[in-house]
This record gives sequence, C-alpha cells and structure tokens, in this order.
Amino acid sequence: MELNVHHQNIMRAIRAEMGWPCFRPANDCLAFSAGKEMDIATGMEIARIAQMLNQDVIYSGWKSPKATEPMGFTIAYREMLSIDIVDKLVPFAANDEAPLVLVSTRTDESFEIDRRGSLVRVPSKPTNIGKGRKLAMKRIKATAASLSNEMLGNNRVVPAGATSIEPRAPTETIVRFA
Repeated sequence: MELNVHHQNIMRAIRAEMGWPCFRPANDCLAFSAGKEMDIATGMEIARIAQMLNQDVIYSGWKSPKATEPMGFTIAYREMLSIDIVDKLVPFAANDEAPLVLVSTRTDESFEIDRRGSLVRVPSKPTNIGKGRKLAMKRIKATAASLSNEMLGNNRVVPAGATSIEPRAPTETIVRFA
C-alpha cells in the first residue's frame, strides 16, 4: 500500500480528536497506522508490529490508495501475555467537544485514551452509536481537511514480514515544571 496524504491526515485527525497530542508524549504507548483492508494476515502483522514498537496500535484499513473513507478501524491492544486484535470498531463522539472513542460493533466495549495517555478498554459502549458515529466522522473529516497536504517526514513504512522497523527520528518530550 503506497503512502497517501489523505489517509495520513485521517489518522492524524483521529489522533487529535481522541485527545492524543501532536508531539511525542511522555507516555508514548500508542501508534497510529493505516494500510490495506483488515484480514487475518493483516491482523497478525499489526500484532507483530505492536510487539516490536512496544505500543498499542490504532489502525485504519483502506480498500485502495484512492479510497476517501476507511473500511474500518482495528486496535492491536497489548495485554499482559498477548496482543488482542479488536476489529470492526467505529469512531464515536458524544458531542462536539468530547474526545472520540472507538466502539466495538461486535462486543459490549469501547476504547478511549485516559488522562495518563494510555489506551484503555472500557467494558461498555455508549448508546445511539449511529448518531455518534456520524458526528465523529464529521469532526474527523473537518480536522483532516485543516491539515497540511504534505507527507510528514517521520512516517515509517513497514514492509510485510520485516524483522525490524526503522527507528523514528528523535523527538524530545515536553517537560514542564510548575
């Protein structure tokens, strides 16, 4: 799958709308990724990448490089002894200001970012998912449209089956003293 600015910007928008900063936070435990449609082989590859990165992964699957909306969202969620691949997720917004969450269409759970910046699995899901999904997609598209039409220089391409991932460019975490 070739790199695509629109797909990049959709993932940047999801990142922002979920409340994840545009810089590398102190608790750098979450990666955002885009690629081909989800299938068993892709799920296995995302799990392997989550393990290699030591980060949970939010993934959007696309039918083709020309597609304007993702086919769906998947999370590689690291547990103590395994990595769960949770697919068939939809973005949800409770209102215009609330951070987005990803809601399972298969089980009674959702995923959100907590105040520590960790992706957490919540054992319930909101009501009126259809309305919340429409609002979430509206916000995602608006945020994506406001972003630059240039590929970010620190994008990494991971060939299927690669045994390593090129290191990201060093980025300092913001340290504040009160």
